[in-house]
Amino acid sequence: MPARIDDLLVLNANLNKTDFAKYLRDREAVLPNDFGGLGDGVADDRTAIQAAFDRAGADQKFAMIPPGTWNVSGTVTLPGGARGLIMQGTIRYTGTAPTSVLVLGDGGTVRNAEKLYTGLNVIRQTLSDWSSEADIGITVRNVDASQIELRRVEGFTIGMRTLGDGRGVEDSTFTLGRIVNNRIGLDIWCATATAWNTSIRYYGGHFAQATGVNAAQDRFGVRFGNEPGAYTNHNRHVFDAPNFELRQAGSNIAIPFLNQTSGSAIIARNMRMEACSPMAARHTAGAQDCEYDIAWTNTYLVGIDYTATANRCGNAVINRHRAPASRFQRFLAGVPNTRAAAFRQSATEIGVEGLAMISTATTSATFLADFSFNGLDDVAVTDRAVTLGAQRGLGWVLDVSQVKEVAVAHWLNGNASGGRLFARCFDGAGTIRENIAGDVLASITTMVWSAPGKVWTAGAPMDDANLNRRQTLRFGPAVAWAQLGIVGFDGPVEVQALRLFGLPEAAPPVLNGTPLLSGLVFGSGRREFAAEVSWDLPNLAPGATALIDVTVSGARAGDLAQAALVSSTRFIELDAAVWSNNTVRVMARNISAATFDLAAATLSVGVAKRRVP
Repeated sequence: MPARIDDLLVLNANLNKTDFAKYLRDREAVLPNDFGGLGDGVADDRTAIQAAFDRAGADQKFAMIPPGTWNVSGTVTLPGGARGLIMQGTIRYTGTAPTSVLVLGDGGTVRNAEKLYTGLNVIRQTLSDWSSEADIGITVRNVDASQIELRRVEGFTIGMRTLGDGRGVEDSTFTLGRIVNNRIGLDIWCATATAWNTSIRYYGGHFAQATGVNAAQDRFGVRFGNEPGAYTNHNRHVFDAPNFELRQAGSNIAIPFLNQTSGSAIIARNMRMEACSPMAARHTAGAQDCEYDIAWTNTYLVGIDYTATANRCGNAVINRHRAPASRFQRFLAGVPNTRAAAFRQSATEIGVEGLAMISTATTSATFLADFSFNGLDDVAVTDRAVTLGAQRGLGWVLDVSQVKEVAVAHWLNGNASGGRLFARCFDGAGTIRENIAGDVLASITTMVWSAPGKVWTAGAPMDDANLNRRQTLRFGPAVAWAQLGIVGFDGPVEVQALRLFGLPEAAPPVLNGTPLLSGLVFGSGRREFAAEVSWDLPNLAPGATALIDVTVSGARAGDLAQAALVSSTRFIELDAAVWSNNTVRVMARNISAATFDLAAATLSVGVAKRRVP
């Protein structure tokens, strides 16, 4: 009966050579102890480990590294004939020359299939200076339909390399543990044109750097690459929940994925990025259809760095950190350029088409219509943005009786930090709800009640340092109407763009610009106003005129006005002008050579606010 693996550490020193050979032949695994290895952390066990590996390959058995620290001064290679490797101890490289310390499987055209490599644990006694890519902890060659468990690899230029050499690495599963203090944690590589590296699953992986390790040098978690002229279409590599703590500091870069290939479908799900550069990946060639899904990061402004040599895009970063719902919402309303949408509400007031002007100063108002303005003073325009004063805001009025959650995104001039989220809550009759717990929640900040302005404002400015630029707001069940947006709470802010999103399955009404709802007038965000009346002109002799004053709520002196009459004659000339606030005077002139008396007809009057030049 072959011995159980659990009993393999029990060796009989009294066996003669013949019995010893039979003992090895009948056992399930071969140990370096069989060849004089000690694993005491002092002796150089390279020769013993290599002898055990060679025997395992020749007899098609498992090799086993028992508990202990097994020093090696050079490379040890487990041939492809071995069934696999079971490691309970640690292989420690004590040499100084760059080398691949533990090599698993044959290269060339050999298919190393159905292998089990488990508990892999290789460290470097002296930390590499990362100057040579020949300095590799573990190389796994040409594996197919295999299971590989990496427990730890530490201190090398390249932690683990999976190598397609003559044929491919494919259809295998890697369980990743600690990958520490390596310039490149996992290197997915091809050495020849006839090789490939594709269709691999990876679970876990803690890619980390200790503080101060080769601090001036760039570092990467995972690299996809190849020798010149080798296979470059690496595809369908799927990573589940990798963790990257790469210690970006000073001028170095620290990026989870470096893709130097033209492959596709590199998928990373639920990544964690701590102390990394604000890039999930760097692409230097034609990689496409890649997705990087981030569960946590030091910054939500994460993208893909396309270098000058990149020739494909079509990849995506999905950042779930901070207000994740705002990544998957329906666009409801917004102004992509506030400066282009700015208009003169009056001689001293500025408005923005599509947005309500807000004042958060002391107010006695109680009804919704009295909190939204079409234009306000203490608002200015620059060549790029609309500048809000400290008590001025921009936003929307929403029906939130059924839909309770929305998200706000804004952009300040030069992507500066600043501005605060604000919200006001109203009941079904449009009456302000004052300081009622549960009326409004924000995703990243605490909303603070201001009694003088009857408004909730965020407890901190919206900026990257506090990771609160992306904000979701949720309104309580008793809130029927809401006013929300961005306010210059801490001082003037130059707002360039503002957008509002809702949940995909719903579209709450945005009331900006609508003239009437339940008897409440909403003029905010409107550049154009209109009215219709019936006008029965008197008898008009040739050249005679008639006047009528039409009420157009929101009209101000200096607005552009025009009029049209539904008439049976072409010989009525109309002139229109804003005569006073909310009043447009229309003059009709008979330009024919005859006197006529027309029947009553509909007179339409339009007023447009002037754009800010």
